[in-house]
Amino acid sequence: MQYLFDDNLAVSFQKVVEKSLIEFFKEHDLTSFQKMLRDGMNSICAEIQKRLLERIDDHFVSNADHRKNWVIERRNDAKTILSPFGQITYRRTYFKNKKTGQYAHLADQVVGYSPHRRLDSLLEADIVTEVAELSYRKAGMSQERNVPGTGVSGQTVMNLVRKFKPEKILIKKQVKEKRKCRVIYIEADEDHVSHGEKGVPAFEQRLVYVHEGAVRVGKNRSRLVGKKYFTFPPGVGSEEIWGEIWRYLDATYDLEETEYIFVLGDGAGWIKSGAEYIPTARYVMDRFHLRQAIQRAAGADENKRAALTKAVWDAGWTDMNRLLISFLEEAEQESRRESIEKVIKYLNNNWQGIKAHNTYREVLVGCSAEGHVSHVLSARLSSRPMGWSYVGANQVAHLRVHHANGVDLHAAYLKGHYRTKAVSLDRSINPPTTLAKASGESYEVFDNVPTLRRGARLSLGYLLRRISNGNSDF
Repeated sequence: MQYLFDDNLAVSFQKVVEKSLIEFFKEHDLTSFQKMLRDGMNSICAEIQKRLLERIDDHFVSNADHRKNWVIERRNDAKTILSPFGQITYRRTYFKNKKTGQYAHLADQVVGYSPHRRLDSLLEADIVTEVAELSYRKAGMSQERNVPGTGVSGQTVMNLVRKFKPEKILIKKQVKEKRKCRVIYIEADEDHVSHGEKGVPAFEQRLVYVHEGAVRVGKNRSRLVGKKYFTFPPGVGSEEIWGEIWRYLDATYDLEETEYIFVLGDGAGWIKSGAEYIPTARYVMDRFHLRQAIQRAAGADENKRAALTKAVWDAGWTDMNRLLISFLEEAEQESRRESIEKVIKYLNNNWQGIKAHNTYREVLVGCSAEGHVSHVLSARLSSRPMGWSYVGANQVAHLRVHHANGVDLHAAYLKGHYRTKAVSLDRSINPPTTLAKASGESYEVFDNVPTLRRGARLSLGYLLRRISNGNSDF
């Protein structure tokens, strides 16, 4: 480890701690102390990473048997990478393969840096994770608050998300035993997203989620049990949507033990078709859109609202239509008549879903699809005046859905297929023992750090010796 953490670096560490402590005792400001300590440690970490990369390069230069068929083309090529610790500039050697004619910086290939790469994978993962909550521009600057100089443009962030392809991520959990559930609820709705190109109409980003019912977790709050989100862009057919939902149900639940499967929504064709694709499923009209329809038809008249509400909830088809026709006859304005006619058509087209409320009222829970769309999709896609491409909206929607499902996006990014593949090298180059030597590992102890040697006269030596010995009695 001496190559990476030598006397100079130990002294640098000591100075960082000293300056931070002096700042604290001078101003009695813990925040300034923390910031100075963090900035100093980032600088030291950046230097250690630089030394590691150059040490790996030195290893290949010095050990020809570990780079079979690779010969030195030129030395000291500089590369700058933006890391989680800040900007790092290091030098490495350019090699040529005598057999294939291929050229490569072997040190870069070992750590996965492609020739034109400018951002470290860990920093990329840190930034992409922020996109679920922040705009591309704000996500690009999110790391700047911790490490000055790590900010990137919104365009760079968008390119990272495009490379990540969150819509392609398949998170499959091993189900040891399928869950037994009497009732399964599937709720669906869509967010209306503005297109960024002038003249192109808004489009729908769809949300479907499955759950097992609700439990009370507070005076006015409930939590859905077994919640799982799915999102689909425009253009995806009903067969594909409900095929994915069905595969999830079949893999997760012992459906032989399931008595009811309900599909709840606003009456859109793609939602109602779920009851056709999923065996034994029943479509139920959601209450939110029913209340909206009743209000549009009855207007501000409370008596009309009460009468129509009773007819609808009692599944009184004749009474409902009699009231709606009377509202239509009483309407004086053409716009009012058009509005009522739309409600008449809407309620009659969804009558089977309305009747289901009466039939299954003992096992139904309220549909909250509108609220979930607002929280999961709209908060990022449509609640602010912004325009999206179809690809961008779908990718951000998937980031938010993965986040809501508890997926570790940071780990998923680092594990992704985007990583640069190493040049084909002899296997003897990078076994664990060789890599340990490349990094300078020698299993040295604290006594080799000058500040920690007994008799050292550095001002923080005594304090650090007490820490290293496990003595907290100051």
